[in-house]
Amino acid sequence: MNDLNLPIAFLDIEDLAQRWKCRTSIIEALAETGEIRLYLRPAAIEIALARSQAGPCYDLLQKLSKLYIDHRYIYLMFKNKNQKIEISHIGNYDMKTILEAPFFVGFFDLVIPMEQVENFEVLYRNIPHTDNAFELISDDFTCFIWCGQEYKFGEQQAKVIKRLWQARENGNPWMYGKRILKDIDSTSDRIKDIFSHNKYWRRIIKSDQNGKYKLNLPPKQLSLFN
Repeated sequence: MNDLNLPIAFLDIEDLAQRWKCRTSIIEALAETGEIRLYLRPAAIEIALARSQAGPCYDLLQKLSKLYIDHRYIYLMFKNKNQKIEISHIGNYDMKTILEAPFFVGFFDLVIPMEQVENFEVLYRNIPHTDNAFELISDDFTCFIWCGQEYKFGEQQAKVIKRLWQARENGNPWMYGKRILKDIDSTSDRIKDIFSHNKYWRRIIKSDQNGKYKLNLPPKQLSLFN
């Protein structure tokens, strides 16, 4: 923990495991399922840029430091924590065209933003029984209690929420937006278009920024905090 009470922007995986008093494998599992996102430590990118002809490109560093690592890279890192692997792309950036030398990162170059950690803790600790966090008032999902607060949604919006609830109940919470739209017979092209007049929908629905959505609830079987 932060004994000096200094502001901390990131925690590494071992620090987070110590904070939550759990195994690092739990953190890895959360990353694998998309419950938390692992990022490259900004310093790792900055050092790599400083060693290349790109130099300390501040704008590029800012963009790269906000991109999380692709799922397949995380999986490879977890296989052997003592080795580093080459990163060829970060998001849409081809690292080989930016840097002179290959860009190698390892398990200990991964961090979790502190803001994400705190939001995650609030969600889990405020929901002693996950299923009770969502309480229907109307059977059509247009009105319900979410984490102690009442919300109201339109008919099409409620259909999206209901479909995601069903997906979570079936053990596969993440769904592609286009699949959801097809299932509810919507003429909209995007999920966010359906919720354009409801500013609270992002509290209820989580996006992986790659076309998938889920209810913003922990998995049914997961319990980190007593």
